[in-house]
Amino acid sequence: MDEIQYGFLDEFGDYRFDFDKSDVSTHFIIVAILVKDSNKASLEQEMDRIRQVYVQTGDLTSRSFDNDHTQRMQILNEIKDLPFSVYAYAIDKRKIREDSGIMSKTSFLKYVNKMVYRDLNRTFEQLDLVADDRDEKSFIREFKRYIRTKSIPDLFNHSTFGFNNSKSNNLLQLADVIAGTLAKGYDRTHQSDQYRSFFKIIRNKIAAINLLPLDYKDFLYDYKSTNQDSRYNDVIIQHSVNLTYQYIEKHRKSEEDEEKLRIDFLKFLLFNLKENPDEYVYTEEILDNLNAIRDLKLNPHNFRSTVVSKLRDSGLLIASSNKGYKLPACLNDLYDFVNLSSLTIHPMIQRISKCRDQILLATDNEIDILGQKGYGYLKKLIELEKLGI
Repeated sequence: MDEIQYGFLDEFGDYRFDFDKSDVSTHFIIVAILVKDSNKASLEQEMDRIRQVYVQTGDLTSRSFDNDHTQRMQILNEIKDLPFSVYAYAIDKRKIREDSGIMSKTSFLKYVNKMVYRDLNRTFEQLDLVADDRDEKSFIREFKRYIRTKSIPDLFNHSTFGFNNSKSNNLLQLADVIAGTLAKGYDRTHQSDQYRSFFKIIRNKIAAINLLPLDYKDFLYDYKSTNQDSRYNDVIIQHSVNLTYQYIEKHRKSEEDEEKLRIDFLKFLLFNLKENPDEYVYTEEILDNLNAIRDLKLNPHNFRSTVVSKLRDSGLLIASSNKGYKLPACLNDLYDFVNLSSLTIHPMIQRISKCRDQILLATDNEIDILGQKGYGYLKKLIELEKLGI
């Protein structure tokens, strides 16, 4: 049996839509702290130690140091190397249409329940969910009820996906701290200029932040090119993001493991584009991210052949360099991809050309290894190169 993975849930925000009031949250954020069973005990001990250092008595919550940015950074530095990952949702309530029928607490909670359940159930084959369902945590309480209607327990009354009465107050506090930290970057009522600094500390812990409702413009809003020749950059970033969204929408219901990998990779690239539009992500970091939410570990070779290559074959724009991968945001990103590819393609063509010349010479031009019908394009490339075209 695969090792149990826990998801400790917490929420941030309210369920109101009267945004003219300054205390109404613009975003509703849900955080799941993912922890393997083998790491659960040690993580609980570390979180208890951190709690005692910073609050002595009571719970360690984001609210307890809400505007103390120095202490938040200290705590984030304490937890950044601990064995957990973050899987989150940031729902922008302002983008929910007035005619959608979900701009009330009850209908909004039903909408979020359905969206989160579908995504979690697609992403995780097995997840033991844990939450604090106090009265003020309306989503958590309703989500537990929703899950129980969807998940079928086994003979031992245990669901492979659902709430199984596991508990850990320390890890729920960790979820609270992360939810409050993400709010510093997303929610109008809590935004902070320090968010970039917070995010850099915990970046490697983020498995995914899913932005809802789906809107490609989420990933274009903050991007400003520093390149003087930026006439085409808006076209490039919009086209790359639109193609990515179209692929996700087309394949999001697929049950194939490889397709799920591709979608998770694209969601990670979208997230990185929003947070760090000019930065590439190294393959190792991408694999850490993808492997954090699945038992079957992906290696670099399979990643390139079954994920990146297949997506490019489908027409998606994925830039790469010796610094990793990203969705292209400007013309230079595409030049990076061409330059990196040429380092491989051109030497290989030259080797084929030399091999062909040797065989032609040895056989008095009787055998041309590019004479087969399927190699016509290679033959033309080599002959054009020899002509200096």
